[in-house]
Amino acid sequence: MARQLARGMGSFFKDCGCARPTRCPHPYSIRFRDALDKQREESGYGTQDDAIERLTQLYAEKRTTAPSVAEARRELGHQAVEEYPKRWRPRQRRMTEYSTGEHVDSSINVHIVPRLGARKLNSVTSIVVERFLDEMDSDGSAEGTR
Repeated sequence: MARQLARGMGSFFKDCGCARPTRCPHPYSIRFRDALDKQREESGYGTQDDAIERLTQLYAEKRTTAPSVAEARRELGHQAVEEYPKRWRPRQRRMTEYSTGEHVDSSINVHIVPRLGARKLNSVTSIVVERFLDEMDSDGSAEGTR
């Protein structure tokens, strides 16, 4: 029997065509709205309890986030990946040394911006990062660079 969640918490489901989905080995997925009010999906939860626990955690986090913080995240999420380092880099005081700053700038400009630069920050998910790392691996980038 499916459990009922509070309105607005999201939902959990199995995305398979099995005749008896509650007994099949496929993982549960969850669907929810994040702090930016964008619909998101995560998968890989072995049991209903794991899926419900994650939904509860996300809901509590969303409810306790201050409106000003949510607005700042919303604005930041609409920024392109290539724009973010331009604002982030000057605030990094520890990277003021010539070699460290140059290395970080080079890594950003050579590896990140060409592959992810046009994406909006709120569209960068764990899957996008995994694909990015896989691309770097297939291109022969050193492990330390990844």
